[in-house]
Amino acid sequence: MYRIILIDDEPLILAGIASLICWEEHDCCIVGKATNGNDAIDLIMDTRPDIVITDIRMPVMNGLELIEACQKRDCEFAFIFLTNLEDFQLAKQAVHLGAIDYLVKLDLQPKALIQALERAKEYCSRMESHHNRELYTLLLKDTQKQQEQNYFSRLLLSSPDKELPPDAEISARYPGAYLILLQMKPEQILFGQTMDYDFQFISSQLLDIVSGIGARYFSSHNILTPHKDTLLLVVCPKPESDNEKSLSDFCAKVNTAIGTYFALTALFGVSRKKSRLSMLPDAFVEAQSALDHCYYDSALRIAFYKNHDSRLRPPAQREFNINFLKKSMSAAVLENESQDLREIFRELSELFTQYKPDKTQAVSACINIYSYLHDLLQSESFEDNAFPYSIDIAGQLSGLGSLDDILLWLESFCEKICTLLTERKEKRSDKFVHMAKRYIHEHYTEKMTLSDIADHLKISPGYLSTSFSNYMNRTVSDYIAEVKIEHAKELIDSGEYLIYEIANQLGFENAYYFSKVFKKVTGMSPKNYECRHKLSRN
Repeated sequence: MYRIILIDDEPLILAGIASLICWEEHDCCIVGKATNGNDAIDLIMDTRPDIVITDIRMPVMNGLELIEACQKRDCEFAFIFLTNLEDFQLAKQAVHLGAIDYLVKLDLQPKALIQALERAKEYCSRMESHHNRELYTLLLKDTQKQQEQNYFSRLLLSSPDKELPPDAEISARYPGAYLILLQMKPEQILFGQTMDYDFQFISSQLLDIVSGIGARYFSSHNILTPHKDTLLLVVCPKPESDNEKSLSDFCAKVNTAIGTYFALTALFGVSRKKSRLSMLPDAFVEAQSALDHCYYDSALRIAFYKNHDSRLRPPAQREFNINFLKKSMSAAVLENESQDLREIFRELSELFTQYKPDKTQAVSACINIYSYLHDLLQSESFEDNAFPYSIDIAGQLSGLGSLDDILLWLESFCEKICTLLTERKEKRSDKFVHMAKRYIHEHYTEKMTLSDIADHLKISPGYLSTSFSNYMNRTVSDYIAEVKIEHAKELIDSGEYLIYEIANQLGFENAYYFSKVFKKVTGMSPKNYECRHKLSRN
């Protein structure tokens, strides 16, 4: 008899599940119920159940935290999650933790519960067999595929202290081998997009599909996963199909399949044929080199390594600096000028196209631009997901396969920023804030007050003060001071003016008040700033 614990913070749900089926007919019995994670842990430790059915959302400790806590205590049982329709992302996490199944509470029928129980019972049976010493010994014995995978993984993905000795059986199965490096990415490139699934979630199906296609083309093949979005295939073609066309056909079939099932597309780098397994590390380098060709030519989905082929290589490494565009970007964002920003991004794309930066440089430049615009707009009241974490953006960019894909990402990012600027421009209070900012930037050499700006905009000083503070997280006076001091730093950097002359040019009453404001904004006096600038130049 399989021992069951039910956990849910809603007593009606607990009662409903308990009465949904006749548990004894399915060789099960309910040994306990709990309404929160803390009580559930104590119950689990006391009763040591075979199967736990738990809600995914609960107070105090949710279902995921409960299972992690039990796993840390070395509890071994099958668990099934109860979810709502909107909890799909949490359900995926549950599967990653080892959940046998998840059931949608609103649609829960006896048949679905019974099927989930059968899977959980099968899991329990496997666990029981696993603890049997004789069967456990048999499980440790590698299959042919496992032996190959262990060997190729050590040969290609690790750094052994000494040369890996040849394996006669594996060598016989791979008398002539190629390496195929397969990098996957979404079919559609959009800024900040998130996948409906992750590679870990689909890995089993993905490997089954690629392996199934490989069986039709190769006499032997094995698949490694060096990265979550990358597969490395060791393949030995059948004698009658050992040619470039057959390898291309295999890659095309895989691309069609993963596009159909997962909305992914792939780039392929194929090494030269190697007569000995000891030559496969060189083949790995060749496959990566071939894949790099796809980066510079997005039309080239399948690239074969050629000796001394540098047609698509950029010139020798040079610095790729796009910082000179930041000032104009800042002005476009400040003025809500979407068209100006589009023109700047068009110029940026032309630089990428002409210079052809390598992938590291291109990704670094994109993150640089993203971080800069994010900092400019971070105080704005946009939706929470307007700007993902920089590490997520870096991960998305690193997963793109070609320079053209990166350009598509830039275009999508530009449109996202332009949309945000349009939303901001359409808000009336925001409009007055931006008119005030423009007035400040145009009259920074004058002495101005909140009332002066409000009179110019024909609104009350109180309305302007409240709108400006809510929108900018600073007062009008503080913003005036920041703008003036930014220009003051430029004048100091020029080395053409004395401190009191700069104070006069920027509309300060006297040099003392100017110094006071300068220190408040920058944390140092004008004189210290001037000395530091001179030292940095020397």
